[in-house]
Amino acid sequence: MFDKMIKIIKHDRFKFIYAKITSIVIFIGFLCFNLYYFTNNFFKIFLNKFDNGDEDYQHTLYSISDVTLEKIFYTPAQPYIFVSSFINYFINIPKISTRLVSLIAGLFLFQYFIKRIISSKSNVLEKIYKSALFICAIMITNQMFIGTSDFLAIVLIIPPFLLIIENFEFGKINLSFKQSILVGALFAISVATRPTVLVLILAFYITFFILAGIKPLFSKANLRAFIASIIVLFMINFLPIIEQYKIVLNVKEIPEATGTNWFQRNYLMAKYWDANKIPDTQWLSTQDVIDFKKENPDFVFPKNQFDLLLKEPGFYFRQMMRMFIKAMYSSYRFMYLLFPLLFLSFFSNKKFNIIGRVNSAYEKGLFQNKFVIIFHLLSIVIFSFLAVKLFEFRWVIPILILYTFFALNYLSQFSLKIRFLVYNLSFLSGIAMYILFFIKTQ
Repeated sequence: MFDKMIKIIKHDRFKFIYAKITSIVIFIGFLCFNLYYFTNNFFKIFLNKFDNGDEDYQHTLYSISDVTLEKIFYTPAQPYIFVSSFINYFINIPKISTRLVSLIAGLFLFQYFIKRIISSKSNVLEKIYKSALFICAIMITNQMFIGTSDFLAIVLIIPPFLLIIENFEFGKINLSFKQSILVGALFAISVATRPTVLVLILAFYITFFILAGIKPLFSKANLRAFIASIIVLFMINFLPIIEQYKIVLNVKEIPEATGTNWFQRNYLMAKYWDANKIPDTQWLSTQDVIDFKKENPDFVFPKNQFDLLLKEPGFYFRQMMRMFIKAMYSSYRFMYLLFPLLFLSFFSNKKFNIIGRVNSAYEKGLFQNKFVIIFHLLSIVIFSFLAVKLFEFRWVIPILILYTFFALNYLSQFSLKIRFLVYNLSFLSGIAMYILFFIKTQ
């Protein structure tokens, strides 16, 4: 595909598109836009005196001030509360303490992946380009500036996913005993921090089943990881299990006393958006749902997603299609040409066969690329089905990070001209999208 594009632009007057000098100039422009955007968001979000997003809900749910060991055990998102409380002990600014957890987690993520990018066989300029594209893909989501448990859970879930993907060989998951325990422990801590990652774990193993069959799922390494995750989750919830026979998880809930729930709220929002009664940027409150029920006492809400699918399939599929399109746009917005690039790995082998054995560097790379693509698309479909109202890209940020990493690795297989073409077009796409964004928000 890209080779054909190179032939088309081979004429001298088009050489600037992939020339190094042009590339550096475009990159500086791309960097300036990103630095302005990130700096602006740091002051507006990280240093915000008020709440950002779900911070309001989180602060009403629990406080990190004067936290005791018992309170940590019984409070949702125990790992996050523990780390936030530890930081707050020294600075005594709860809002900043919770945001620092996300910021530190983000810096750890940068260090973890940038170290691997730098160690790759590329020239200095390409290492700078790859590092910049990777960092920008994460920072543009703004999640590392927000003081909720989401980003810590994201950072915790990525290493086990990467370990399993990179150690799948000869038809099985080849993790050492220590690696299996680490994978299980990180899965458990991530779930305890934010149970939403359970959807990602489910999509992860469904992807394995699609590509490699059921056998790898029951490998010794995988079973060890599962047992380790159960043990660690039990340890985190030791007091609630012993004293109240329950596990405490950070699940957003609307109090039963209101007579409504999240599904009804999401459903009503989606119906209003679909009928153009409210803009898709406006959200309904719990009180709006209560008022609607009072005004429409005979209206019967669907019980759940499956009930909605049976009763209003046309509406549901419209919503899912809207969410899927938005997710595809966001994927390109965050990864630029790296997003469609990875899809080329599907065309390197015309037949899409089940990969039972991965026994060469080429086949291993092919498996990893296809795995990340299917994992990404499957997660979007599952979240769209569950969400009903609106797909939030923060749910799939772990896959965004893995996708960007493997796309950068895949890019290394192409010629230098093609690589610079991808870099330059990605930088130009970024600049164009920032200009449109700034014009729109003025």
